[in-house]
Amino acid sequence: MLTEQESEILGILFGDGCLSRTERSVLITITGNKVDDEKYLLGHVRGLFLKAFDLELTSRYRHGENTMDLYRHSKKVSSVLHSWGMPFGLKKLEDLRPKIEVIPSAFIRGVFDTDGSVYRKYGPYAQIQFKAASNGFMGFVREHLVALGFHPTRLRPDETKFRFSLCRQNEIDAFFRIVSPTNPKHLERLRRIRHPDLLTAAR
Repeated sequence: MLTEQESEILGILFGDGCLSRTERSVLITITGNKVDDEKYLLGHVRGLFLKAFDLELTSRYRHGENTMDLYRHSKKVSSVLHSWGMPFGLKKLEDLRPKIEVIPSAFIRGVFDTDGSVYRKYGPYAQIQFKAASNGFMGFVREHLVALGFHPTRLRPDETKFRFSLCRQNEIDAFFRIVSPTNPKHLERLRRIRHPDLLTAAR
């Protein structure tokens, strides 16, 4: 079974990561928005890899895009990540799920921080959404949220992806308490939707 940190790292990679084989090594890359995700990537994700693997990720900003990457070549670490279920190259959509037991809340935290969203339903009411191209991957995340006591909507396809949501307002608060997202953009968006004193009371 993976540790808390390892489970979160795997969730991060499943959400917005990639393992790319090069001629002599493997490139580990995690991608995000250079405005919305910079604090999260530099302040949190870098630290996770340093603690778990003693691997310091380098940052780069793509010219002419709103995108940034954390990256590092490491055949050794990539081999470990692959053994956990992270594929090399393109993610095979039909078989995208961990190959080892994870701590569900930590894995879901990694997925949500990199690839989830929280937005205003109406008024002060928030909604959380998970969305990905892999039906199996979304099914895995949904199953574990149910096991944690949540009541997500049914998994539904749209034009290119599969999605589900958390809509019950008490479960939105519970999600931020139990899964405990660390990406500042999600925390700030929830604060903007909720009145600040309501958010404080919910925690």
